[in-house]
Amino acid sequence: MQLHTVELFHVRVPLLEPFRTAHGVTVHKESLLVCAHTDEGVGWGECAAEIAPSYTSEFLESAWLVLRDHLVPRLQASPWSSYGELDQRMAAVQGHPMAKAAIDTAVLDAHLRERGIGLASYLGATRRAVPVGVVVDLGDDVDETVATSQSRVDEGYRRLKVKIAPGCDVDVVRAVRAAIGTTIELWVDANGSYTSEDRALRALDELGLGLIEQPLGPDAWLDHAALARELTTPICLDESICSLSDLRLARHFGAADVINVKPSRVGGLRVARQIVDECARAGIDAWVGGMLDLGINRAVNLAVAALDGCTLPGDISATDRYFERDITEPFVLDGTGAISVPTGPGLGIDVDIEAVAAYTVAQLTLR
Repeated sequence: MQLHTVELFHVRVPLLEPFRTAHGVTVHKESLLVCAHTDEGVGWGECAAEIAPSYTSEFLESAWLVLRDHLVPRLQASPWSSYGELDQRMAAVQGHPMAKAAIDTAVLDAHLRERGIGLASYLGATRRAVPVGVVVDLGDDVDETVATSQSRVDEGYRRLKVKIAPGCDVDVVRAVRAAIGTTIELWVDANGSYTSEDRALRALDELGLGLIEQPLGPDAWLDHAALARELTTPICLDESICSLSDLRLARHFGAADVINVKPSRVGGLRVARQIVDECARAGIDAWVGGMLDLGINRAVNLAVAALDGCTLPGDISATDRYFERDITEPFVLDGTGAISVPTGPGLGIDVDIEAVAAYTVAQLTLR
């Protein structure tokens, strides 16, 4: 395959309402879209890097730079004959898994479209629809979070994940549980905002939660392992897992009962599939997380979530949870709390070029 031209689009898409986590407040989804023109066709990718380096060290401007100056030139230099060769070229650039995932997805989309193969089929997934959950962000007070949680249940979601932070945790989660009852699965996500000594983590352990996601910092392997031994609630790692090696570290230390697999964060689809497969062999629950994704990455996440090794509902959600207008056709929640996996060639979705143009704040063509 030969990569000819790459178009980069920095888009700014308004959210329906502000989204609050322990890292801050988001009112627009800032994203970097990659359109790859190859000798086989055209494909699209989406870089999940945020506008600031608060979730990981990558951020949108760094991804733009590394794609422009390093990744794309290496891939345009000459044809490659296998994805192993493609991975070797990208490995010459240290780090930047989200930028790599974006260009890799775009190239793969073009390749699969030309062959009439859907992404889920390419990965070996068999499920036609996957159960999904929804995130309830930090509210101004307990009543607001309870009201939001109840509305998400009314929309048809059967699993909620409530964002927590020190001082906004136990009372909130207890009130949400009382409001939604015991038939709805309830998780919490700390985004690494606690220390291993925090009493709140012990109090949360008494609330019958499905899991506590990333309670401590991303490098706190030993502390996560100690916490996993102490608490009865499963510990899920998110920010800690940026590669297959990180999963193996978590297994070695016993630091995780559950893994949140984000294809963008781990460097792309092939690594994501390896992580899911290894989790399955090790008996570790896995699920696919989201990052306020636009339709391109939402399609990617659904394909990975359709793998047999993904055993828990992912944070994929319907399009109307976040956006009035996306850059693809909307993904819709069905009556069972699931979303259909795209089955068309490539990513299985069509990009709305008019929407991309309307949301674009910067554009660059690399030839």
